[in-house]
Amino acid sequence: MPSAFALALLQLLVLAAPAPQDPQAVAPRAYRREFENERVRVTRVHYEPREKVPTHDHPNNATVYVYLRDSGPVRFVHTGHEEFTLTRPAVRAGGFRLSRGADERHSVESLTDQPTDFLRIELKGFTDAERRTFRGRYPPEPRAARRGAQSVRFENAHVRVARVTCPARGRCDGLGAPGSASLLVALSEAHLKSAGGATEVTMSLGQTMWAEAGARPSFTNAAGRPAEFLRIDLKTAARP
Repeated sequence: MPSAFALALLQLLVLAAPAPQDPQAVAPRAYRREFENERVRVTRVHYEPREKVPTHDHPNNATVYVYLRDSGPVRFVHTGHEEFTLTRPAVRAGGFRLSRGADERHSVESLTDQPTDFLRIELKGFTDAERRTFRGRYPPEPRAARRGAQSVRFENAHVRVARVTCPARGRCDGLGAPGSASLLVALSEAHLKSAGGATEVTMSLGQTMWAEAGARPSFTNAAGRPAEFLRIDLKTAARP
């Protein structure tokens, strides 16, 4: 049995541990929750040029970072279980990065004269083993390479990430995946119409649309230019 001294010491350590700091509470201008259900959490992130964001926490979830504009480097100073500093390099609009995720406590400093805008999309409920292969950086594709309606950029046993292009005033194939719940992210402005025109959906840059497994939205691109999307498919069922 542990001694009374050991129990008291453990209690002191627990009490001394800093409480998690919600990014939205610490920096509501920089972090705005846009969508959340039992499978995903979508946060829109905005840093002003040269802005410094106070220390805050992020949970241990696999995460997709979707970059909404060209921007310069950003420094992250981690002060949690391990203390280290990382500088995210410059990014281009339409690119994305996959991260296995970790319990993060860090402050942020923008190192650029450009604003920074991206989505932080957390995928909930995956184990450490399931998240092991979920990583990589994916720059935007050249427009000349976007010939097909969709192209899979990443896939493992649990997640598929695909780019989807809807031709101008043409049918939008690939907005949902058969048998998978999906999150659709607009990489451009989009004006969609359902068959017969009964339903119209306008999506701004970075706006998301959720579809449950088995629901495949059927739309036509009503605009005179192509509409670009990133589709994130959750191939495994939600855990209770």
